[in-house]
Amino acid sequence: MTVSGLGTARTPHSPLAPLHRAPRTEKPADRSDENLTGRDRELIFQVTGVRDPAQQSATAFAAILAAERAAGRLAPGQEVTGLYLKDLDRRYERTGGPNPVAGLLPKALTYLAQSQGAASRIDVSA
Repeated sequence: MTVSGLGTARTPHSPLAPLHRAPRTEKPADRSDENLTGRDRELIFQVTGVRDPAQQSATAFAAILAAERAAGRLAPGQEVTGLYLKDLDRRYERTGGPNPVAGLLPKALTYLAQSQGAASRIDVSA
């Protein structure tokens, strides 16, 4: 009977990728604020007070809306509604972490209620 030593009976395999490969070039990140609609930008302005698109993208509220649009949770042409923002707030609350929507939610809901109310009025004076 033979007892094997500390060696291995398996043959070494070459690595799947070459050891010395050229470093990967990073793709430029897509500007997530390009997904925002004109109404999104107006909502962001009404909530944050920032009108400049370059500065808007630096706000957490704008970044959240842009990420929601990019992920497809807000489809192209779909308007941000009060119900949607309440659901977004609830999703953040469930995570237990910081909720960047909570402080802005009342102002956003007020603006949306006023703008939707104005849009739904019909001029019957004509």
